[in-house]
Amino acid sequence: MTKSTTRRLCSAVLSVLIATSPLISQAQALTEQTQSANAAAVGIEKSKLRVGQRYFISADSLNVRSSNATSGNNIVGKLSINDEVEIYDLLNEATPLVQIKIIKSATVKSDVAPELFVSKDYLSEKQLLTAASKYFVIQNVATEITRVYERCTETPNCPHKLVMETEMVVGRPEEGTKQDPHAFKTWLGHSRISEWIKFYQDGMGHYPHWYRAGQDLKTIPKPITDGVSKIVSSRKWMVDDARGEKTIYGAFGWYAAKVTPADETNGMNYQWMHGTIGWGKDGSETIELTRGFFMNLFSNPGSSGCTRLENRAIAYLRSLLPVGTDIYRVYARESTREKEIVSGFFKKKVTPLSRYADKYERPGNWDYILLTNGAQQSGGLTADAKTIIEKAIQVIPDHNLIEAGQYAIDQYPNAMGLNYGRGAASGKSGDRYRIDSGKKEDAYKTNFRGYFLVDEGRFVDYAHPDSRLTKGVIKVSGLADFRTTVPEFLATTGSHNPPEIQYQAEQDNGGPRGN
Repeated sequence: MTKSTTRRLCSAVLSVLIATSPLISQAQALTEQTQSANAAAVGIEKSKLRVGQRYFISADSLNVRSSNATSGNNIVGKLSINDEVEIYDLLNEATPLVQIKIIKSATVKSDVAPELFVSKDYLSEKQLLTAASKYFVIQNVATEITRVYERCTETPNCPHKLVMETEMVVGRPEEGTKQDPHAFKTWLGHSRISEWIKFYQDGMGHYPHWYRAGQDLKTIPKPITDGVSKIVSSRKWMVDDARGEKTIYGAFGWYAAKVTPADETNGMNYQWMHGTIGWGKDGSETIELTRGFFMNLFSNPGSSGCTRLENRAIAYLRSLLPVGTDIYRVYARESTREKEIVSGFFKKKVTPLSRYADKYERPGNWDYILLTNGAQQSGGLTADAKTIIEKAIQVIPDHNLIEAGQYAIDQYPNAMGLNYGRGAASGKSGDRYRIDSGKKEDAYKTNFRGYFLVDEGRFVDYAHPDSRLTKGVIKVSGLADFRTTVPEFLATTGSHNPPEIQYQAEQDNGGPRGN
């Protein structure tokens, strides 16, 4: 197929191209700006370094050593890009190392060793701009909503801008293991995207790839919304694994974002962010199914605490968020700085939040072309239509074209209130793990601490719920800067407007609820 034929085919498949997408153009501009600024930010000669002066780390991962030697047995940690250090001793010209004090780092504690040393080759007088720092992700486990923000850097204390919000499913609390009843819950904390994998499969092979390289496309189960009944159609996604046990086909969906730190001691318990069953055309129906029908048949399809998004949403994030992007998982009540005004009696009129008035009931559009190219590969080909068309990648129906379409991006912030009349598994209660009783008389005993302002991407007096007071329901781990404190750029103060709490009805005894 020629390049011109490929372009004509893509134009026919898609209703609208996103050649003028502001998000893409902004990202390209940032990349050019980053390259220019970073080129001037590094490469200081040792003779020009100064004791007592502070510098920024210019490497993605820089070894911190406990002695003045470059052997492999004295590494006590790894600093990340833009961590801040102060030079304590330049040492002599024969060594590439300098002795430092850690001023600010999310990965290494300042007292990890009595003396600390790093290479002088990765110290910069200026902070480095990075593509990964343009956006950050906040996943509220309590409300089961993922939000992406564009970081505001105009002033030291400015609100961030919502780029996208979407539903997710978190680790299921209704079951665990004999050793740990909370084994499948999603952990809170700060991590970063370490790798994107296209059509991921778990290491045990229990949940098959959504698509496997070389697979006949006709063997992929049909869209769930194609049949008369979604429940009947969804049964086609129930298959046997390699051991002959019943499992869910394609439970990790189109893309999976691995995170770091990943381990179960100081990391995020290998809890990735990924897609789920179904096709793009199935939309959020796949999320509802994993909350209800599938979850009642199987324990955590494709997840032991991972966060699952519908496939169009995870594909969009794959196109937008580079490796290194920060992910913050929280358990918070939601609020807004501005107040949405609803007037009228028979016909209600909404005056939307002023910062997002142009986004109210006007979603953004993202066109996608999902190809087989890059299956099972780290950094496997994006589904972004603009990228595929500009690179003239061949698109061949019934060969490498899986699905093409358009995703409506919700870019208007909606704060979810606590509603204890809704079941915890419904995704609408605002308290997924039921850390409070939901009774009005117990309001003063709430385990929530502070608020998350969804229109600013910042927190007011927030702290993670106490693990002891919630009897082990809440687990906090990950990077050090978000375990007991809130990073400065995410913290704010002042008045705000939380939704009214809907408490449990008096006759409700707090027992299990349906969806």
